[in-house]
Amino acid sequence: MEQGTQGVLQGLVGLFLICNAWQDWRKREILPASLWVFGGVGLALQRIWGGQGWQSLAGGVFVGVMLLFCALVTRGNIGMGDGLLLCITGLYLGFEKNLTLALGGLLLCGCCSAILLLIGRVNKKTGIPFAPFLLGAYLGGLFL
Repeated sequence: MEQGTQGVLQGLVGLFLICNAWQDWRKREILPASLWVFGGVGLALQRIWGGQGWQSLAGGVFVGVMLLFCALVTRGNIGMGDGLLLCITGLYLGFEKNLTLALGGLLLCGCCSAILLLIGRVNKKTGIPFAPFLLGAYLGGLFL
């Protein structure tokens, strides 16, 4: 994929995560319209530019589907919106990059949660928004 095309995709993923990280931080919800808009744009761009094979595309979405499955198993302790976010980012990033994003977000969230637990700011039942950690992992991956 050309560098300009890659830059557009990276910018769209960044914008998508910024919008949803802000909403998740403030209201503990994901913007439903953003899922439709960025999902549709992601599918259209993959069709137009033919960026990655269908296996990588399906694998990228599968990362989000696995988080959706975890949300069902935990009865909402993991948010469905977090899985949907990863489904959409998977359209743009493919399997390997989306899995790296998910694991990076989990690592950041786990470290931050541990610190907050140790200093007594939260307890084990406190919900923590995940989208800001996905954004942090994404930005870290871009600049490292």
